[in-house]
Amino acid sequence: MLDGDPRLSLLLALADDELVLGHRHAEWTGWAPHIEEDLAFSSIAQDEMAHARLLYGLAQPLVGLGEDSVAFGRRPVDYLNAWLCERPNGDWAYTLARQYLYDTADAVRLEALASSAWAELAELVKVMQLEEKYHLDHGRAWFRRLAEGPVTARQKFADGLAATVGEAVALFEPLPGEERLLADGVMPRTSEDLLAQWLEALGQDLEAVSLDFVLEHHGPGTGEMVPTSSGEIAGGEGDLGVPGVVRRDGRWVHDGGFTGGGGRRGRHSEDFVPLWEEMTGLYRAHPGAKW
Repeated sequence: MLDGDPRLSLLLALADDELVLGHRHAEWTGWAPHIEEDLAFSSIAQDEMAHARLLYGLAQPLVGLGEDSVAFGRRPVDYLNAWLCERPNGDWAYTLARQYLYDTADAVRLEALASSAWAELAELVKVMQLEEKYHLDHGRAWFRRLAEGPVTARQKFADGLAATVGEAVALFEPLPGEERLLADGVMPRTSEDLLAQWLEALGQDLEAVSLDFVLEHHGPGTGEMVPTSSGEIAGGEGDLGVPGVVRRDGRWVHDGGFTGGGGRRGRHSEDFVPLWEEMTGLYRAHPGAKW
């Protein structure tokens, strides 16, 4: 599916992140700690899925399939979402840590793509940014509430950040065909450049509340430690290795580079196939069903 126009890999990475994380967020419906958050996460999930649909629609002429087929008719190896998005929700603190990290990273990449030379993508991104602002506000509000809250809440949130920050770095795994996307101006900046911007801002946020030790946990030399949801470390030739994180010259930066392949190459954790089976079950049972 990705042998042709490299713009497709960019669209699928963006859309699959939104679709899969939206599905995970939707799992909190009826289970969030209180009704306001039940409504908030349901709304955020709906927005993410709507953004995925817009991106799949833009991909439609590139892949020759309808948006429903693109969303639900692919094999698991054809999805390019990051591992962070497919992980089970865990507890409330883990979910909020993931949302904060994802939405701060998403804000960085959308800001860059808003100046893409691909006019249709740039306009679509600007529409997404209007709603993503509220997602980011929600994530930041909970960041402050938990980071500055009671000891137990703060510790649980720190644990959630420590568990997710490595896979959040992998949101910036270089895309297939990225060199051409950069040359054509479709991507105005490299994934590595966006990672650097995000890490610097993230480090400032965490230092302000004395939680930057979670970045030290993902220090140099930890790049190949991509944990499974069971806490085991995925191993094997070709597995994704992500850069470490260090504090250098007064700011947090990445140390080293990406090796192997992860979600952006269609390689997923053990959590993805069960999610894919549930997410695509209706479409597979009723081929041609409309979203």
